Amino acid sequence: MAAIAYPRPAEEQHGSGRHLRVVPPPARPRTRGLYWRRRAVVLLALLLVFFAARAALGVLGGGPLSTSGAPAGRVYVVQPGDTFWTIADRVSHDGDVRAFVDRLAAAHGTASLQPGERLALP
Repeated sequence: MAAIAYPRPAEEQHGSGRHLRVVPPPARPRTRGLYWRRRAVVLLALLLVFFAARAALGVLGGGPLSTSGAPAGRVYVVQPGDTFWTIADRVSHDGDVRAFVDRLAAAHGTASLQPGERLALP
């Protein structure tokens, strides 16, 4: 609500000089269409934020398809009975595999291998 004060002509003034009149606010119809349009805009904004976050994670490498610790190169799955020497003998095509065994052991960190374990090949 709003109150408007306006002066009256001199012949109508009786005492105070000013009179207040209450004016109702302009009516803005609230329709169902407006309600649903607002909800659609909010939903669209949320979807844009969601896809922007997914794109940022994909660029940073935090997506669900990222590998943990294994480089994008070759990967060997350890079989029962495998040792660093047998893996190096199968994978390396050089005559002397000692340097390859040393690199495998250093990259793995521990001396024991578990079947099904994935080794990143240097």
